[in-house]
Amino acid sequence: MKKNLAIALVNWNAKEYLDACLSSIERETKISHEIWVVDNASTDGSKEYLRDRRDVRLIANEGNEGFAKANNQVMRLADASYFLLLNPDTVILDQALDRMVAYLESHPEAGAVGCKLLNPDLSLQPSCHAFYSTLGSLIENKLLTRLISWRSPRSPWLSFWDHERIRSVDWVTGACLMVRKETIEQVGELDERFFMYGEEVDWQKRMREKGLQVHFLPEARIIHYGGGCSKKAKKPMNRQELLSRELFIEKHYPFSTLFLYRLKARIARLVMKRIKL
Repeated sequence: MKKNLAIALVNWNAKEYLDACLSSIERETKISHEIWVVDNASTDGSKEYLRDRRDVRLIANEGNEGFAKANNQVMRLADASYFLLLNPDTVILDQALDRMVAYLESHPEAGAVGCKLLNPDLSLQPSCHAFYSTLGSLIENKLLTRLISWRSPRSPWLSFWDHERIRSVDWVTGACLMVRKETIEQVGELDERFFMYGEEVDWQKRMREKGLQVHFLPEARIIHYGGGCSKKAKKPMNRQELLSRELFIEKHYPFSTLFLYRLKARIARLVMKRIKL
């Protein structure tokens, strides 16, 4: 029978988070749903743990296929009205997923919706953002934020958006992103050239280009530990993040923007190497 919601978790060596995440889904989600977990060749016992859970549909890949491809595997198999990208290092609070489904059902102009992300201490984690711009990237540059201490949870530059009210935004973080089935049919799947990072930004950029809105719903809240999978290989993932950002800019912006991005990135690397940050 068709479910209201298909939930996709992509796991790579994040076993320590899985029980809390899956238990919170079952505890806090009342609408009909199915949970899919794609395991990208974990070596920490994740597959064995997941095989023993009757509430999970497991896809066990023989290699690490990346985030976009793994989610696409679920999209092709699941039959539900709504589809959720959810990181395994999350905990659902206060029926957040039910709230998101109800919101999409009452707001047909929204092709997707995201929730408010909280750190483990329940402080705000930036959850929605503006699309890339050269000026914005300079303001949010990691090098600058290390050299000067202007960045704080109260800073207007933290993520460019108010996190206290419902609004249409450029993009929401893919740690918890819900889309309609019709949105997927209209926009297409995630671009598998993005191995990890940037795929949800590209997806939402394509939604906006099709005239669909992306909404931020602060009443829906989850805890996001952050880096549950990526911290297992920090240096390669940092490099992958840069490659994905460059691919996104190359795909959606004129060459002049790509040139300035590459120039800025090269200067930043040289400065960081010189001052050993």
